Amino acid sequence: MGGGLVTAQVRTPLYPNVRPTPLRVVLVGPARVPRWLACAFELARGREDIDLIAVSADLRAEPSRRRLPFALFPFFWLERTLLRLFLRLRGRPLEGPLTKTELPADLRAAPADGRAASESREAICARVSALQPDLVLCIGPHDWATALAALAPHGCWVLDGDLVDPVRAGAALLSPILEEEDATPFTLELRKDDDPKPTLLAGSWGATRAVSFSQHRDMAFLKLPALLLRAIRRLPEAGTSSVARLQVGPDPIRWNMAMCVHAAWIALRLLLQSGARRRATHQPWYVLLPAAETPLDPATPRVDAWRALVAPGRNYWADPFLVEEGGRCLLFVEEFVDARNQGVIACLQLQDDGTAINLGTIVDEPFHLSYPQVFRWNDVWYMTVESYEADRVSLYRATDFPRDWTRVADLLDGCACVDPTLHHHDGRWYLFGNVSESGGNPSDELFLFVADALEGPYRPHPANPLLADVRSARPAGQLFERDGRLYRPAQCCAPIYGAAVVFNEVVELTPEQYRERQVARLDPTWTPGQDGCHTFNAAGRWQVLDAHGVPPPPAQRIRVEDDPDARPPRMPAGMQRVMQQSRLGLLWGASLWPWYL
Repeated sequence: MGGGLVTAQVRTPLYPNVRPTPLRVVLVGPARVPRWLACAFELARGREDIDLIAVSADLRAEPSRRRLPFALFPFFWLERTLLRLFLRLRGRPLEGPLTKTELPADLRAAPADGRAASESREAICARVSALQPDLVLCIGPHDWATALAALAPHGCWVLDGDLVDPVRAGAALLSPILEEEDATPFTLELRKDDDPKPTLLAGSWGATRAVSFSQHRDMAFLKLPALLLRAIRRLPEAGTSSVARLQVGPDPIRWNMAMCVHAAWIALRLLLQSGARRRATHQPWYVLLPAAETPLDPATPRVDAWRALVAPGRNYWADPFLVEEGGRCLLFVEEFVDARNQGVIACLQLQDDGTAINLGTIVDEPFHLSYPQVFRWNDVWYMTVESYEADRVSLYRATDFPRDWTRVADLLDGCACVDPTLHHHDGRWYLFGNVSESGGNPSDELFLFVADALEGPYRPHPANPLLADVRSARPAGQLFERDGRLYRPAQCCAPIYGAAVVFNEVVELTPEQYRERQVARLDPTWTPGQDGCHTFNAAGRWQVLDAHGVPPPPAQRIRVEDDPDARPPRMPAGMQRVMQQSRLGLLWGASLWPWYL
């Protein structure tokens, strides 16, 4: 919660640059701004289509017309006080996207006399006019907006107090908590004084965190830098406007004391259940092989008879991908090594007699690895993995399939992409993956990149982000065809990560267009005690899923034998001691503030 905003430049662009000259946007407001707005300035540094610059003025934002109800303040104050104490004990300040900070000097236009606070409105307007803005943003009184709007073709957007108030912001986020919805819509809207209906500029659905309004609000506001830049990119679509109010949406419901007490009761009830939820998260992932002879139908998916592969000890197997080669069925998985708190890529060979051989670790890096998509192209075996900790998506080539691999290219660079999924279609390569632009939940928004060759270069798709919805954005396996139709399996990550697999039919896939429609959802209902499944793949007569929850009994497990030549994951020197210290710190923190971990 504290400090999640990113400020590093993204070297692989997420959006194509379609403008001959960048849009110039000038912010007029106080020197100290919310951290989410400072992050938007930092993100704009690495983009060629938007130029953001600030003009400091001694202004104060007008109060929002839609603020948090006073009746909730005692609960909100208590939560923030406990959180501040918890973070202070861990040596961290309570910082979030609404915490005030100063913009770097190189992003601000310096006043002529060096004293912005003493400048008149006329002097500030003259400075803004000299910058020749396309749009003016204003954190200040509404009466300033009329003068500023005349200086830009697209007028002036006045930031509503709900976007900048560190205490009373986020009223629109309370409704999903009260209604106990798994997912929450969060939008950026433009409202003109003479139009009761706002214009939707950008939006995204995220998981509802009902147990903590502070965390729920902060996770939503972490998306604001990206939403603001998307809104600016679509500026011509918003039309010209003299003055308009920029606000978050949707409109909140009208609150009364009974509703506030009900919301507090929901949070208290979930808090009392935190122990059970924490125990559930400690259950392992395991691999599931459906025993059905017919392929799973993405229109009516169900799992009846099945067998399971469970990793030994405290490790777990997840993200399974299948390939058939030379009469063998090979299963590539993420093996999470508990002793290192890190994932490596392992391989198992499925036998016709119902057993499996563990071939051991095949790729091990100093950072976490998962989601091993293995495929053959031009008689060569390749693999992509998730390596978001390294801020890249790398391509590996087999030097001795399936055990030895060499990294040969970085398909995306400087981009923390989760679950990257390659697909070859009509002579081009498409790379799907979820990216968090500004520190929000990476499960929320799906991006697409296109290349003419496997090794790239990959360019951003014009439709980015393809999807901004935690319920079906994140990839859940490779795309596959069934009865002449192309399907993209996706994860539903609400209310929790990897809650279910959603099957989407890809209706249109070209370098310029993308459309899909949701077909069906596969929930982990095949046996009690399961709360998640998030990867589906198939190869030949084999199908595979992963599942999270209570491990199946030994009678339903596949016997796994170790290959004598199997390589165990590396254990760096001193890692065991570091991990023991990390676990002690985690247990200490969990005992003090369990619902935040």
